[in-house]
Amino acid sequence: MSNVNKYGKTFNCSVLDYNKLRTFLRYAFLYGCYTKDDFVERLNYSESLVDKDYKRLLSILGAKHFKKKTPKQTRFRMNYNYYQNTENYLVKSYYAKSSTKLQISLYFLILQILKREMDVNEINGKIPTLSDDFNIKTLTRQLDKMAQWDLIEKVQHKRNGKLYYRPKKDFFAALTDDELGQLKTAVEFFCNIEFPSIPGYYLSNTIEKYMKYYREKSASSKNIFLYRFKNFHTVLEEDTAWKLLWCINNSIEIKLQYFFKNGIGHKVIMPRRLVIDIYYGRWYLIGSTDMHPINIYRLDKIIDFEILKSSSDTPYTKEELDNCFRHSWCIGTTQKGDIPSIIRIRFSVSANEDLTFLLNKVKREGKWGTITDINDKSFIYTIKINDAKEIKPWIRSFGHYAEVIESTLCDLREELHDEWGEMLESYGIIS
Repeated sequence: MSNVNKYGKTFNCSVLDYNKLRTFLRYAFLYGCYTKDDFVERLNYSESLVDKDYKRLLSILGAKHFKKKTPKQTRFRMNYNYYQNTENYLVKSYYAKSSTKLQISLYFLILQILKREMDVNEINGKIPTLSDDFNIKTLTRQLDKMAQWDLIEKVQHKRNGKLYYRPKKDFFAALTDDELGQLKTAVEFFCNIEFPSIPGYYLSNTIEKYMKYYREKSASSKNIFLYRFKNFHTVLEEDTAWKLLWCINNSIEIKLQYFFKNGIGHKVIMPRRLVIDIYYGRWYLIGSTDMHPINIYRLDKIIDFEILKSSSDTPYTKEELDNCFRHSWCIGTTQKGDIPSIIRIRFSVSANEDLTFLLNKVKREGKWGTITDINDKSFIYTIKINDAKEIKPWIRSFGHYAEVIESTLCDLREELHDEWGEMLESYGIIS
């Protein structure tokens, strides 16, 4: 995919290394305070790569999602307001993942030619010579890849042992226009509450195009949902998440290239589980090594990983791993012999306020904690938790309505008090 710039030269919008584009999007979307010099000095970019990645994203996502210019320096910022639009435009960044002209040409030619069951020689006879290096092996690889992606079907006849390819049946043909519209609405809902979610966005887009070009109907574009904790940036890690899920399901060891505290390093681990924190939109990988049965890695710090070998040796069984996370608010674990912390919080309102909203919010978000001593103006919430620090953001979200009255293994009340003081100082409210 390419376009022509103002100087008449062509510009290639596709990228060979999506990790670089992902890094650009992550910093522009989450922070929006990084200049071109920051990308060069702190993130190991070249100036030309910054300009090229920005140009690619303008072409793919559209200029309306970016705010680039500031009075003194060029800063890369992205617009984000899910009250106005719940469509996750970052999904489109995956369209920039590189494909060769030959692969793209074969993809469309195969879909056009394959109207019935055909073997590779029949298909090859109907495809023009696309390049000097094109041959029947190239075509076979493309056909097998499309069959693996479930775009076409690959069948082997028992009688003669020959391989054939045939088009997929029209899955949507049995659905009415109303049913297709309802299916699109359902898909849009579930791809915003289930993770990984990119396949849902692709399916929604497929239904929309199918209705437009096959049914000559326009699918509804209204945003009928709003979502709590809607974090667009979670999709940036999803291609990594899908690969890791495959490794987890097949017990495959991997070699991570990772941003550790002391710099970039490598580690061989057995991936065991993926966790997503919906409050902050952050993915975590739980992995095991011979020395440490449980290690936690952030997906946004994984530069790349190499697939090594399959192995059935694991430090923990699934049941033992579940026990380690039984009292985990997010990813805090307990090793053998560790005791969870017990946290007690008093939630209360003033004399002229109603307690109902506060009580319902804690019931809804408080996970396995218990509520006791309820009266008109207050109640006590108690929870047993692996890592008390993980619950601090949730407590802070209640402001003055929440007061920690007891915490074992740590002084959570004092820690929250000190953090509130630091925040007030940084905003100049106290000195």
